[in-house]
Amino acid sequence: MNCKTEDFEQYDVIVVGGGLGGLSSAALLAGHGYKVVLFEQHCNVGGYASRFCRKAPDGDPFHFEASIHTIAGCEEDGAVRQVLREAGAEGDVEFLDLSQSCMKIVISDRVLNLPTRQEEFMEMIAGQFPAERRSIERFFSDLNRIWDLLPATQSKPLFDEPAGFDPELAHRLSQPLSTVLSSYFLNQRIFRYLYLPISYFGINLSEIDFLKYAVSLREFFQARSYWILGGSQTLSDAFAGAITRHGGKVETCCKAKKILLDEGRAAGVELEDGRKVFSDSVISNADASSTFLEMVGEEQLPSEFIRSLKNMTATQSFFQVYLGMDDSFQVPEALRNSFEICIMNESGDYPFVGLTNYTLLDPSLASRNRQILTIAVPMRTVEPDDWGISSYHERNEEYRSRKEAITEELISIVEGTIPRLREHILVKEAATPLTFQRYTLNKNGSYLGFDICFKRLPQKTPIDGLYLAGGWTEPHAGVMGVIISGKQAAELVRSYIGGSEVNA
Repeated sequence: MNCKTEDFEQYDVIVVGGGLGGLSSAALLAGHGYKVVLFEQHCNVGGYASRFCRKAPDGDPFHFEASIHTIAGCEEDGAVRQVLREAGAEGDVEFLDLSQSCMKIVISDRVLNLPTRQEEFMEMIAGQFPAERRSIERFFSDLNRIWDLLPATQSKPLFDEPAGFDPELAHRLSQPLSTVLSSYFLNQRIFRYLYLPISYFGINLSEIDFLKYAVSLREFFQARSYWILGGSQTLSDAFAGAITRHGGKVETCCKAKKILLDEGRAAGVELEDGRKVFSDSVISNADASSTFLEMVGEEQLPSEFIRSLKNMTATQSFFQVYLGMDDSFQVPEALRNSFEICIMNESGDYPFVGLTNYTLLDPSLASRNRQILTIAVPMRTVEPDDWGISSYHERNEEYRSRKEAITEELISIVEGTIPRLREHILVKEAATPLTFQRYTLNKNGSYLGFDICFKRLPQKTPIDGLYLAGGWTEPHAGVMGVIISGKQAAELVRSYIGGSEVNA
């Protein structure tokens, strides 16, 4: 590729994908004086951290959160706030502490608090299963031993097995969670309660090993939860604003088609409109499989890397129902102060049905005392033909019928907890895994990157000058994880290009 003989756009860094990993890396690099451009295929930045608007019959808007529920790392010394501060965007975001809004668990005959302190959580479980109290104490004693030996998740990749365990405990770390729980407890109903804090994974207990569960549960107890005034789009916009203030560019409706190579090194991107843009390095915040298999090309990568990548499957997605409620709607008294609610559905296809009451903390999302409720369940889609369509872009009557049937089933489940819910609905919208794939381009609408049984890809790739950010790479998925990945990708690029500061 001889790019010296033609006119072209030249940058220090190109970022592909405007999710939080890409946005944070671009904002940090632009703040250090690098000439940065970010390309996002959608008309709006943010990826999963975004919102959309639907209007009630009278024209009043409801501002729906696309998918994010809670955020960690937002305290004064938290990772998210630190990155915002370094990017010069901390003042653009107002965090709302959720510590006063306890998550509720709805069982058939009662409503329980889901404590975020270990001792209270243990007592809640023991209250439901008094015969298992000693086993609960032994189980958490072993978990505490594991937690003492685990690395800090903000500084090292998750799920590397640390040294120092006695042989018996070390053996358990690689066993399926279901197997380990069976060795502690006689009543298998307790498994569902112990799984509750990480039920958003949406996987079978036999699909997650004990180490990964232990790491995730530690995060549940140690990390405080926050929300953002205006929703997660405010966070995405804060990073995008920092990029442009520092002289960088954010281009939406620009899909990257190819990552250009020059003698085996990343040298730029080719966009779908045919434009070629060149750079010293590239950060991909896109789906990792499409990054390597489509944008780079198998022929440019080691065969062992390609084989391993093709064997890695994606996490489940979600089916979400977005409800705009009228001003007479009231949540039952027992649930009125809860931002998040989990309905344990003993029968049917959806054992955990999540509810989020966004307007509880941010009434500005809807006008005139109206409320927003979102219903969410994990859902895996392997191929579009699961929905009777040939691609994630297509929509037909079979797809729409199935989408509507699931929507109504979930509303019916929630009506078991909130009677006569349907009577107060002004706006109803739903998103399937293919909806999320359409807007994020994540394969099958994956929400957390690769399945938890796989080790995440390193941020430094087999291609010199190409780095990863986002939910498919280290250190971990979730808002805090992908923002940390953005910071780490920016540091790798600065080391690769050379120098801590440059003059744009």
